[in-house]
Parts: sequence; C-alpha cells; structure tokens
Amino acid sequence: MKKLPNQLYSGLFEIVKDHTMYYYSRVGPEYCHLTDEGKEAVLQWIEIMAPQMHKKEQAELDLRAKQMVWNELKK
Repeated sequence: MKKLPNQLYSGLFEIVKDHTMYYYSRVGPEYCHLTDEGKEAVLQWIEIMAPQMHKKEQAELDLRAKQMVWNELKK
C-alpha cells in the first residue's frame, strides 16, 4: 500500500504538467494557477483516490490493533 502516496503525487503532477489545466509562470508562484479545467480534474482525481486512501487508513488501523492485541497476548 506504499504505492498510494506515489499514485496521488503522480496523478496530480500529470494535471500540473498539462498546460490546459495548469498555468505556470516563470515570473513567480503568485502567477501560477489551476485553470477551471484543472480544478475539475483535481477534484475528480481526489474523488477517485479517496476510497483507496480510506481503505489504506482502515487497514493500518486494523494492523495496529491486531499488533497491540498480539503484544498483550505475548506477555
């Protein structure tokens, strides 16, 4: 499940690389911005990834709980 942060970054970076979705100015970051199309793409990407993020969090919580029980049983 360590791939999830990479997938999030990669997807967002693909949006940022697309000139129709992100305006980049060499003048400075205050001139860089998502276009309306880019904002919509980011929202869609988050909606796609959100269930996977939630699933990952639940799996990590489950693993920690099992580890705590296991550690108590070993005592």
